[in-house]
This record gives sequence, C-alpha cells and structure tokens, in this order.
Amino acid sequence: MISSYEFRSDENRKEQVPHTPGSLSCICKRTEYAKCPGKYIPWHWHKEFEITYLKKGRAEFRTADDRFVLPPGGAVFMNANALHEVQSVDSSDDAISYTLFFDADFLTGGYGNLYSQKYVEPVSACRKLSYLIFDPGTPPGIRMLGRTLDILELFANEPSGYEFEVRAELCRLWMDLFGATETVRNGTGRENMTDSERIKRMIGFIDDHYHEKLMLSDIAAAADIGSRECTRCFSRTLGVSPIEYLNRTRVRAAARMIRETGDPISLIAERCGFASDSYFGKLFREETGSTPRDYRKADF
Repeated sequence: MISSYEFRSDENRKEQVPHTPGSLSCICKRTEYAKCPGKYIPWHWHKEFEITYLKKGRAEFRTADDRFVLPPGGAVFMNANALHEVQSVDSSDDAISYTLFFDADFLTGGYGNLYSQKYVEPVSACRKLSYLIFDPGTPPGIRMLGRTLDILELFANEPSGYEFEVRAELCRLWMDLFGATETVRNGTGRENMTDSERIKRMIGFIDDHYHEKLMLSDIAAAADIGSRECTRCFSRTLGVSPIEYLNRTRVRAAARMIRETGDPISLIAERCGFASDSYFGKLFREETGSTPRDYRKADF
C-alpha cells in the first residue's frame, strides 16, 4: 500500500518513520510537496535506508556537505542516519515523489549475520556515503531505477505474495548499489562528522524549544560551542544562519497549527515564539507563499 507522507520527528530531529507492528518493514510513501509548508521537508535523519523516486517536477536535496537537483524520473538512495532536507524547486510544477523506507533487517533477516556484515554494514557505516543518485547513463543505474519502479508497482497493486517480491527486488537492487558504491567505500578521504553531529544536537534543541525566547548563545550551548562557531557550523552545513533556521522551524510549526486547529492566528504566532504579528506574517508569506489566513483556507 502507498500512503501519503507526513513528516514527524522527535526532539532530536530524528524522523519517526511509521511502521505498524507486525507489518512489512519496508513501506512506501507518496509526497506532494505543494502540501508541505514551504514545499519542503526540513532537515532530518532516520535509521532506515531511503530510496526516493521523483514522479513529477524537480526537487533539491541537501545533505550535510552537498546539494543536488533530482529531475523528474530520477531516483536517489539516502543512507541510514544521513542528515538531509528536500525542497520542490518548481513553483509552477510542484514535485511529487514516492519514497521507500526500509531497515537493514528487511534485507538481511537479522542483525550481525553474514548478509549484514558482508553487504549491508559496509554501506551503512560509511560516513562518506550519504547518498547515491541512480545514474541512468550507467548499467547499474538503469537496473536500480528499473527495480525501484518495479517495487513501487508492487506496492501499488499488492498482488499475492508481493511482500516476497518486494524483498527479492530490493535485494537485487542492493547488490547493484553495493557495487556502485565500492569506490567511495574503499576511499581514503578524511571523514569528519563533527559538524553533522553538532547540527543534529542544535536542530534537535531548536525543535524542542522553538516556542521559547531563544538567543544564539542558547542554540550554541546545545552543542557545547561558542556563538561564532555555531553560526559557522550552520553556514557550512545547512547554508543558513541559526536564527534563519529557528524562524523556519517556527513557521512550520505555526503552519501545522493553522491547518489542524481553529485557534486565532495571533495566538498561534505567540505559541510559536513570535513576539510580533506583523513579523510573523512577513516570514510566513516568505516561507509558504501565502498569508496565514489564506493558508488556513487552502484545500489540503
């Protein structure tokens, strides 16, 4: 079954991927970016592996040290625990994507066995490997893209025994991916996760305290660094300042409250940490493309 995607994370910005107990530990989600505040999915990570196929429009993916635009018909693998953000880049042709989330055990049958040690852990443990685009100009890329489409079709139609077929196709895809990542996995480049780990702590703090009056020093203290290094870390990793990220988080929270409650907009702005209604309205329009009142009237 393919269900609609709705982003949810914990206090550390770790996404809560919704697995139902007793169900298949590989799920498929459909995302319409026009329905996401700001047409983007904010910075997050999750323990599951992720494969995203872009059905329509274009989307920009950002990782801790890179960014790229995925065209319609393109697909990308995101590694477990890789920090990333995704945003539609076409205002007139909003992106729609299908994403597979699956954990290591779905491939291997259990942690620590031969399959896990030989084929899965070398990928998940490679800090230099945050993503892999399925290159349609190479045989492995063509095969991985084709298998992704086959898996999506299985989820859409759910024929008898589709669970076995999904796992079989995903295992075949994984072996192509394993081969395609050999160079980066065996490389000798320097691995430096300091910024990434600091960012996870600071955006987790912001997500937990955005409704409070926060100073730059408060955000920096969450990662035990100074304000100046905090600003440099955000700039290097996310391409925005800490305060810009804080305001985006507040706007997203306000957008969710506007959509899900009938509370007065001025009260929602206050609950989300905005001291000025006019400033809130300005930032909300910049992020979502509409006023708070128009956003409430929109049909989602």
